[in-house]
Amino acid sequence: GEQKTEMVNLHQITEHVANLVEGEKPAGVELVRDYDPSLPMIWVDRSQIIQAFLNLAKNALQALGSSGQLVFRTRALSNYTMAGEQHRLVLSAEVEDDGPGIPDDIKETIFYPLVTGRDTGTGLGLTIAQDLVSRNGGLIEFDSRPGSTLFQMHLPVRRAPGQGP
Repeated sequence: GEQKTEMVNLHQITEHVANLVEGEKPAGVELVRDYDPSLPMIWVDRSQIIQAFLNLAKNALQALGSSGQLVFRTRALSNYTMAGEQHRLVLSAEVEDDGPGIPDDIKETIFYPLVTGRDTGTGLGLTIAQDLVSRNGGLIEFDSRPGSTLFQMHLPVRRAPGQGP
């Protein structure tokens, strides 16, 4: 459908997803929030970014199984280069899990449709997440090793249309 962009507080998005995760996570999984309270508002399609962040969180939950720690983190990155372009300010919404990590043989193709380390085909969730974030000018990047898998949803801070450069 059409994009519905608006000025949003990133924590409205991470908290919406946190509430969904709290409702479905196993008792043995702990959700920790590590937020930067000083983040500026961001111009995005709220529902697209919620869907993308939820997909990242669901993948992390699946990786953890019945126990472990899930961290939702937000940060502001200044002069950050994304896809070869430097941005004055980029917000990062991150999901980190302390699960087994992503197998090396699928790291290169993890954002392709239907690539997965499991039989359930969660790779599609990452493909959709990357697509939704790219529609909002951003990029999902990740780093994974056993005991720490970190997905970072990077979104450039853009002014609302009509508000000057």
